[in-house]
Amino acid sequence: MKSGNHSNALLVELLIVIMFFMLAATVLLQVFTTAEKQSRDSGQMIGTLNEAQNLTDQLYAADDPEAFLKDHGFILSGNTWSKADDDSKNTITVMISEKPTQAGAMRYFSVSFDNAAHENLITLNNAKYVEAAP
Repeated sequence: MKSGNHSNALLVELLIVIMFFMLAATVLLQVFTTAEKQSRDSGQMIGTLNEAQNLTDQLYAADDPEAFLKDHGFILSGNTWSKADDDSKNTITVMISEKPTQAGAMRYFSVSFDNAAHENLITLNNAKYVEAAP
């Protein structure tokens, strides 16, 4: 009889160990899935940040930012330029304003990226001093 009880205890122990490893595998799978999603999201955010920085720099360097935006497919609506980015499903919005000074003007740029759910991902602001024509 003792031999039968010992083998039953061994089977119960094996079942407990197998269930423990199955639980550990399930938890690890969830952890790795979450990490992969966060990695993908952060990669998209870095790409969006790079796009916004590049656009801000190009607007800063452009002599005529409105013509630059028009040439790159932006559409003017009121005082806001906008464009849908097909690759990332983002909407790019650019606002340009100028404040005159005695010797020229300060030109302000605001570049915003919104996702498909219309949540603001990033907004970059920049300013450039433009001398008045002699």
